[in-house]
Amino acid sequence: MKKTYNYIYAFLRFFLILILFFICSFFILYIFDLFFNVYSGKYQNPMFGFYIIVTPSMVPTINVNDGIVIKRVNHDGYNIGDIISFDSSDLVFNGLTVTHRIVDKEIISNDKSFYTTKGDNNYINDPSKVSTDSIYGKVIFIIPKMGYIRKVFSSPINYFICLLVPALLFVIYEIIRTTIFLLYIKK
Repeated sequence: MKKTYNYIYAFLRFFLILILFFICSFFILYIFDLFFNVYSGKYQNPMFGFYIIVTPSMVPTINVNDGIVIKRVNHDGYNIGDIISFDSSDLVFNGLTVTHRIVDKEIISNDKSFYTTKGDNNYINDPSKVSTDSIYGKVIFIIPKMGYIRKVFSSPINYFICLLVPALLFVIYEIIRTTIFLLYIKK
């Protein structure tokens, strides 16, 4: 039984370290890209971005409360079928970030195109075309139900509880450990 516990503990520890490694690598790459853009004097969207989907327009491909990770694509490298996140210029959704699929591409030059987009769950195409300059990036993967975690941390009381519970568990652990140590010394 102890051997099984040790294997499970080692696996969980390795998995946690692997996740932390990827998060740190992503963060370092993100910061490096921002500094490089500022130093070079040209403004570009960040290399990666993260969004939570709040509408059902892309169901069943992307559900409400799913997280998406997007990657910036340079030199108009978007194709029909790609799912992109962009700054909408539509009258109804002006200024909002929208994530839809490219259904048509109209090439203007080597670095600029206009795209027709549509949500997988929508019946018609979006009324406004999207220019290359308005695109934040292409969806590279989806993290299911990530929005629920955001909801937990968006409430101040839940954020406080998430900090308080581990601290209390640590204090209880130390009290038990100290008590057992003192009982062991008395014998």
